[in-house]
Amino acid sequence: MGSSRLPFIAAQEDMFPKFVALIQQKNGTPIVGLLTMGTLTIFWVWPTDIGGLIKSVGFLSWAWWGMCFAAVPGLRVVMPTYPRTFKVFLPVTGFAIVASMYLTIGQFVESPLPCSAWLGVAMLGIPIYFGFVDEDQSCKRWMAWLLSKLSKLLKAEL
Repeated sequence: MGSSRLPFIAAQEDMFPKFVALIQQKNGTPIVGLLTMGTLTIFWVWPTDIGGLIKSVGFLSWAWWGMCFAAVPGLRVVMPTYPRTFKVFLPVTGFAIVASMYLTIGQFVESPLPCSAWLGVAMLGIPIYFGFVDEDQSCKRWMAWLLSKLSKLLKAEL
């Protein structure tokens, strides 16, 4: 349930299609986010077992967390005067970077083929992301159409 909030927030920040940010009126849940995460989970667990899904998701999660941890000292160098709500002690960040590298590399060494497949699927998100921040707004036009249809169908709103 909590992971459905991630695509919901990404859609609110214009990093995902707007229809993913639809909130079901009666219960206040991100209905499309739940359906998206549920569908993806079923799609990935169907040909294997739940253990394979957990390992693959763990691999990608730690890879992304490691990049986030690495961004902390990088942003302190690139944007030293940028206002921050809180600062993290850099040795803690360093420990988190080393831990995420250990968990990511260890998982990749243990099962390189599934990890490569998941990494390839994740990299497919790069052109999709740039499709949603396009300059000519072509992607946003058909997404607006889809948003209106889904909001009526699911009785949801932004």
